[in-house]
Formats: sequence, structure tokens, C-alpha cells
Amino acid sequence: MNRMSYAAAVCVFVAVFVPGPGFADDKPLIWKPSKTSNTSYSVKLGLKLPTRIETEAGVSMGVNTTSSGAPVDMPLRFWSNFTAEKIKTPAGQFGRDIGVDLDGNTGSAGITMNYYDKEIATPQIDIERRSSYGVHYDGASGEWRGLDASQSVRLSHAASGTALIGRATGRDGFRTVTAGVVMEKKLGTRMTVSGSIDRSSDSAEPAASIKARYFFRW
Repeated sequence: MNRMSYAAAVCVFVAVFVPGPGFADDKPLIWKPSKTSNTSYSVKLGLKLPTRIETEAGVSMGVNTTSSGAPVDMPLRFWSNFTAEKIKTPAGQFGRDIGVDLDGNTGSAGITMNYYDKEIATPQIDIERRSSYGVHYDGASGEWRGLDASQSVRLSHAASGTALIGRATGRDGFRTVTAGVVMEKKLGTRMTVSGSIDRSSDSAEPAASIKARYFFRW
């Protein structure tokens, strides 16, 4: 049995025999099937280990097909995440986690370290800081790529539902650097409108955008 046939068989087995999300919520099992497009399907399967560092690990399998249903590609990815530190107090939150990904088809891999801090600066203002650092291995060339890094600071005013965000990223060993600002405004409890402007070192002109996001859960 070749790799594509094996991956397809595993996807069918998981979809048919593994209990649904309602069961997974009560157990350490992670099972998240999804349809990413009309011709792409995937399932994320793994386990949450009962340890102090909240370790998760598993595999993501999928199938990409033609419009007639013939398989074209079988993405296969191994992943793991664990929480290095997590603290929650009345004055804020503090978190550190590490993620590892391996592409089962190409041999490419990545390691990402994420940092998160949230503080209540005043009764009306919250400050959130996020940092991410990642290194990537290119399976095709057999080389480690440069460091990727991102930083953001978010100032939120709870009473008005307004937030100001400053962000910066560096890619491929900081060969490309991007910085920008975002303004967000909540309209009611379900809609958020945001406007952003970013400038990249490899672009002559800044990029601006306006977005609206609507959230509803049932």
C-alpha cells in the first residue's frame, strides 16, 4: 500500500470509528475533522496528556481531490504543543508555550516559541503583549532557515470597545521586516471593525486595509 492509499485509509477509519467532538470534549482525545474547501478535507487527531505542562501531540491528515473526487495530494503533518508556563491572577495572565511541527511528506519542520502577557494597567485599560519566535528546517534543501520573529502590543479600552495595536515582524533572519498599526472598534457584541496600515522593507508603498468581522455561536 503506497503512502496516499495508506493516508486515505486512515482518514476513512478515523471518520467512521473515532467518536465525535462531543465525546472528545470529555476525554483526552483530540479529534477535529474539517472541510477546508469543496475538494479538501482533513482531520486533526491527537491526545492531551495529563501532565503539568499540558502536553498535546498528534497527527493531521488530509486529502485534496479534483472536482471529480480523484485524490491529488495527501497532506500529512505531525505536531506537538506543550505549555512551559501559565499563570493567571486577578491582575493579569502570563503564558509560555512551545510548538513543534513536522511535514510527513517533505520532511520540513518548525519549532515555535510563543509568549503572552496581559496586565490590567488601569480599571479601564488592558495591555497585552505577544511574542513569537520560530526556526524552520527545509526538507528539500536540507538546511535550517533564518529566524522568524513577531511582536505586538495591544492597548484595549473596555468601556468603549476600542483597541490600538502596534505590531512588527521579521522574516528569514530579518531579511524582511514589517511594521504597522491597527485600530479596532467593537460594534455591539458580535461585530468588530478594524483598519490597519503596514509597511514592509521589501515594498515601496505601505499597505492599508479595512475589515469587518462578525461572530455568532449557536
